[in-house]
Amino acid sequence: MARLILRPQREARIRAGHPWLYRADVGRFEGTWRPDEAVTVCDAAGRILGRGFYNPRPQIVCRLLTRHDEPVDPAFFRRRLEDAWRTRQALAYDGNAGRIVFSEGDRLPGLILDRYADVAVLQALTLGIEQHATRLAELAAEVLGVQAIYRRADPAAAAIEGLEGLSGWLLGRGEAEVEIREGPCRFRVAVETGQKTGFYLDQRENRAAVAGHAAGREVLDAFCYTGAFGCWALTHGAIRVLGLDASAEACARARAHTEANLGSGGRARFEAVEANAFDALRDFERVGRRFDLVILDPPPFTRRKTALDAALRGYKEINLRALACLRPGGLLATFSCSHHVSPALFEEVSRAAAQDAGRPVRLGATFMQARDHPILVTVPETRYLTGLLLEVIE
Repeated sequence: MARLILRPQREARIRAGHPWLYRADVGRFEGTWRPDEAVTVCDAAGRILGRGFYNPRPQIVCRLLTRHDEPVDPAFFRRRLEDAWRTRQALAYDGNAGRIVFSEGDRLPGLILDRYADVAVLQALTLGIEQHATRLAELAAEVLGVQAIYRRADPAAAAIEGLEGLSGWLLGRGEAEVEIREGPCRFRVAVETGQKTGFYLDQRENRAAVAGHAAGREVLDAFCYTGAFGCWALTHGAIRVLGLDASAEACARARAHTEANLGSGGRARFEAVEANAFDALRDFERVGRRFDLVILDPPPFTRRKTALDAALRGYKEINLRALACLRPGGLLATFSCSHHVSPALFEEVSRAAAQDAGRPVRLGATFMQARDHPILVTVPETRYLTGLLLEVIE
């Protein structure tokens, strides 16, 4: 078996629980490399630290799959999948969709596996996992009992890792759209073309939490995508919901979801507008349009640490505009989905926005990603979604 030997004093972070090995950590590589075979990782003295898939192309050249001296084979993958599935079953979510494998969070770095009713969607984000995608799909079907598994390419990962970047049905063949249930709502998920793997599963718990404050309120759902926050708000008594999204297709799906869940009554209480949220908020502020609850769930403003300052300026601007559009006693549910923006940093940006807006706010709640996206304390990168519920108290 090939061995990856670290440079002296480079193992502390690995022993502390982080699974990533950077190119600068590697002292030498012994043996013949094959992308489908796990390599043994050793410290400079030759002591085994674990095993993982090696890829010399990216900066992160290896991600540990195990910290034990054990084979990485189909039996290994089955155990990991069974562990992940047991964890999800214990969450007892009300619905039939969720994340089953969250990469490092489930000790399967490079693998994303989501379930939508009787269909699963698999993403291979590393070269080693891509080599085993078909076998992983077969094992996942056995463990979950799904009928078909679709593979979704991730262009960013493909460029970094040198992946084939193919999409298509790995096992069976399902419908291009699948209906799922999440609490009181039903949604149509486009498994082949939707954002991420088709749906923002990581916000499921936050949708329920925010909806609990929606009764009797006029709601603005900025970056509404296909209307999940809005549907939840309407089912919990929101007077009206205005959804904003830059995509005409997303707006159309949001309207369809509202009508499917609430009938003609929902159609009368929901409006979706194709618009840039930044521009729309400025216009609302200028003309004096106000809301009782504003939801800000934008796409990540940065995926790179080097662009963090620009991202923080964006978060401050949009939170400032949203606060200006709230009535006294109004609520702002605001989110960031970049792991470079820590909860403390996001709170700091939101505080600065409130100060510039001249509106005192009270912290009502904090948010994070749903529990089926588990966070490893020793791997801070697994915590990427953070949010705040702010109340204007003037």
